[in-house]
Amino acid sequence: MKMKKRIIASTAVLAASVMLCAVNVDAEITDPGDYMGEWYANYMMDGQNGMRMNLAGIMGGSYLFTLNEDGTGSVAYFGLEDAGEEEAEHIAFTWELTDEKIVLKAEDGSETTLDDVDGEVLVDMGDDTWFALGRELIQEDLDWDALMEAMDDEENEEKANTPKENPYVYHPEAPNTEAVIAAYMKSYSFGSEYEIAVDEGNGTFTADRPGDEYSEAEHIEGTYEVTADNFVNIKWVYDEEYGFEQVYEGAEYVERWNTYTVKEDLSNVPDVIAAMADFMDYEHQYTADSVILTETSDTEGTAVLKDGDYEFTYDYSIVPGVDPILTISYYDEEQEYTPKWDNYNMRQ
Repeated sequence: MKMKKRIIASTAVLAASVMLCAVNVDAEITDPGDYMGEWYANYMMDGQNGMRMNLAGIMGGSYLFTLNEDGTGSVAYFGLEDAGEEEAEHIAFTWELTDEKIVLKAEDGSETTLDDVDGEVLVDMGDDTWFALGRELIQEDLDWDALMEAMDDEENEEKANTPKENPYVYHPEAPNTEAVIAAYMKSYSFGSEYEIAVDEGNGTFTADRPGDEYSEAEHIEGTYEVTADNFVNIKWVYDEEYGFEQVYEGAEYVERWNTYTVKEDLSNVPDVIAAMADFMDYEHQYTADSVILTETSDTEGTAVLKDGDYEFTYDYSIVPGVDPILTISYYDEEQEYTPKWDNYNMRQ
């Protein structure tokens, strides 16, 4: 409905929160007179993922719903710094009591409902979301670091629970040469997508990436081969004057992906930590046998790695799932910051 979509569009920033809610949609309103006057939209509640978000705390403002006894009303957004001055357009509506709910009808024909659920006044915004209204404006001080961390946690949990296979593995029974080369090019460009075309007869390929406001379009021509061990190797000349070549060998990239992939049962965590630490520390060599883990929880702890008499300690954390994310870090006293690395970045 247009009225709800126009309001929801301006609250897209409310993509995460650390407060949980539960919504019971059973409601009963018998006397609409109790609901006349002004109502502040204090919270946005998402029934799909249990989020409850304080609008004034996140947006620095609120929606003001006004219901008049003559059956008219309006809703508009205002910012707190403007002392109530309306910033957005005023959406007028009429209201009526239907099936013990107050139905709000906008001029464009769209509708929504106002319910009283367990003593809390809710406006249905569609898509299993509601505004929780109050007579007084509520502004909560938000811990933005915690909010951003919650967003990262949610994103990482989704990533860790997404099944993935080694993108560099060639499948001779169902040749996927283009996909393997595309994975190489994505690694080469730190994430950009290329359109790949191969000429099986000549063993050549082209890779094309459209330009954007930050970089020019790129066209690459190279050669490829499928080895007897079913690996795909590619190469192309990136500096014709000096004949410099870019080479990707399938065996190396398949092994790298497997080396830095944590098993779902977490049985190879010491192996992956050792491989990550070994990659980061050029002066020492670590093996899984040298890793001593001290757990502070099921998903966090410290890892002491040894190379002879030398030892170094990392903090580690795990986001479990079908493809777990493993992060190692340490506090650099000299630089006064904490560098972090995760297995996803290292394997790609």
